[in-house]
Amino acid sequence: MDISVVIVTRNRAKYLAGALLSLAAQDFDGQRFEVIVGDNGSTDATGDVAASHAKTFANFHHFHDPRPGQIVGWHTALAQAQGEVVAFIDDDTRPEPGWLDAIHAVFTDADVGLATGPITPAFETEVPDWRKSMILDYQGGVWSAHWGLLDFGTNRIEIPAAFVWGRNFIARRSAMLAAGGFHPGGMPSHLFHFTGDGDMGAGKAIEGLGHKVIYDPGLAVTNIFQAHQNETDEIQRWIYGEGLVTSYVLMRRLAAGHSHAPSGSLADLVPEAIAAYNVDLDRIGHGYLTSLDDLPGDLRTVMETAGRQGFEAHQQHFRTDAAFREWVLRPDYLDIDRCYVHPDLL
Repeated sequence: MDISVVIVTRNRAKYLAGALLSLAAQDFDGQRFEVIVGDNGSTDATGDVAASHAKTFANFHHFHDPRPGQIVGWHTALAQAQGEVVAFIDDDTRPEPGWLDAIHAVFTDADVGLATGPITPAFETEVPDWRKSMILDYQGGVWSAHWGLLDFGTNRIEIPAAFVWGRNFIARRSAMLAAGGFHPGGMPSHLFHFTGDGDMGAGKAIEGLGHKVIYDPGLAVTNIFQAHQNETDEIQRWIYGEGLVTSYVLMRRLAAGHSHAPSGSLADLVPEAIAAYNVDLDRIGHGYLTSLDDLPGDLRTVMETAGRQGFEAHQQHFRTDAAFREWVLRPDYLDIDRCYVHPDLL
């Protein structure tokens, strides 16, 4: 088996159907790839959609696990995967023709551990003008974290792992396991504080092991950018989540640098660490914008306040909940049964 394609989904049956249709249209030997659908506790028709597409593929697997968080599906699928390369996509990702062939070609280089390609957003609603402030330049290309836009041109190039996202996250399985897999991500709103740096943490770990990180134009996908009932609420959740991630990464960094310190004492080191690492709590998420000036007033307020709120909420849980500290500081989350012990996650 060459490639395992993993889709983790929850209550988004119509989007999952589109992803499976895109994979079925790939012109690639069906015996050389498998599709794994991880159902993260759906109550809609997700199971029916998976079952209806099962016979479309020579190798298809579907499992249901209601425990919250995207790593439940990611790591269960990673343990099951038979492919040398594992391609993680979202249910609203649509691989373009030739995507699987390009994966195979890129990973013939044994030094490649991680790869991605162009991500083109397809908007369900009209795009407001202020969103242009979320398009950033990089070495002649453009990207937008919130849009899910990535276009670094028509040549294969090496890139930083920070540009490899879960919409189109393609990794050598051995490198993924050596890096410890993903960190937490995709948590429901009532458990949002259990969020970590998800795919970003995994990518940086793979990069840190010395593997090449590749952008290849053949690894192209379209990403459905879904309509949201309240744009301000969506941006607020995103930037608040960036605050949670900032705290998560900081506490793990402090723990690594003070390995003999009790976890409960690490919070005392935070003020000094914020200064040492130049963390500006009032500018969390601003790196995704060219300017705040073009944002409507309510969104500007969110961008100026939500990151600090998320950071402080995470810090509060870390200070007061020993089991939460254990969750944040785990060396890895590969064994779901062993790491899902906090009462709120059961």
